[in-house]
Amino acid sequence: MKISVTAVTAFSGLKWRLNHGVLMNKLAFIALLLIFSTQAHAEWHSDTQGIMGTEVNVTLWHDDKAQARGAIDAVMTELRRIDALLSPYKDDSELSRVNASASDSAYSLSDELNFLIDKSLYFSRISEGAFDITFASVAQHYDYRDKQQPTNELVDELLAAIDYRWLQYDKSVKTLQFKHPKVKIDLGGMAKGWAVDRAINIVKEFGVSHASVSAGGDSKVLGDRRGRPWIVGIKHPRLDKNQPEAVIRLPLENVAISTSGDYERYFIDEQSGERVHHIINPQTGRSASEVMSVTILGDQGFDTDPLSTSVFVLGVEKGLALVNRLPNFDAIIIDIRGKVHYSSGLASGE
Repeated sequence: MKISVTAVTAFSGLKWRLNHGVLMNKLAFIALLLIFSTQAHAEWHSDTQGIMGTEVNVTLWHDDKAQARGAIDAVMTELRRIDALLSPYKDDSELSRVNASASDSAYSLSDELNFLIDKSLYFSRISEGAFDITFASVAQHYDYRDKQQPTNELVDELLAAIDYRWLQYDKSVKTLQFKHPKVKIDLGGMAKGWAVDRAINIVKEFGVSHASVSAGGDSKVLGDRRGRPWIVGIKHPRLDKNQPEAVIRLPLENVAISTSGDYERYFIDEQSGERVHHIINPQTGRSASEVMSVTILGDQGFDTDPLSTSVFVLGVEKGLALVNRLPNFDAIIIDIRGKVHYSSGLASGE
């Protein structure tokens, strides 16, 4: 599949910055990889660990090696805490406890989960249900590693349970109850965005002014690379993920970036030849199929992460309409034919 590079060359010499909440000259398409300099600097400190089902990378500048190590360790500890809180695969996580009991009675939420549920419902409302954490009612029956998906009969049986309006939620007293017996929830559409936000806040507490944190398709950069911007490399969505070269490289400062793509967790159905991936359309219980990738840029990962999922499900026209009416966000969408589409701020070069 060929992706047009016309817009890439048009923007390739521009610099992206986030100043006072306004994104300037932003561009990207496809799975984000932070590209770090191979030159060794004593003041740069970096580590990569497997957390939250993905590789987490932290790179920061500090003139004290012990303080730098402390900051990185604190970030990794925090991300493991978030994973323990929100993982649907850990029986003792708070999310699993909610799923186990909220159909029977109201569950008293922690402050953190209360905040995230409130945020998820906001995106459900503004996306008209394209973002819906009850997608797990059906999604729990997909197994991408073993190439298994639910039967049509099972999807038909459970589809009615996908509806955020089944969530009886009281923000003031921090309770949540499911009003449908088959409802399950999953915060995978916002957990990593929240995690990179928390990580950047932690390194700031250690006096860090220049840092980058990435967790899968979610990244956030703080400051610059000491006089040079952070570089984000963009891959073609249909290239083998083991091929490291970037199609383009983009300079960034002080911005959160989230990409939702159909190429990370997927398999090809042997009978139909269709790509079965993890971004589920709440209307169908099946993989959303209009686009290959959506990249969102904004202030905070806990906004860019759910917004990228929302736009992926909505498709090009409705997705761009949503982004264009929200302040301080921009989007790059690659549709299923490989055509690149931009939100109005990017298209106008503002």
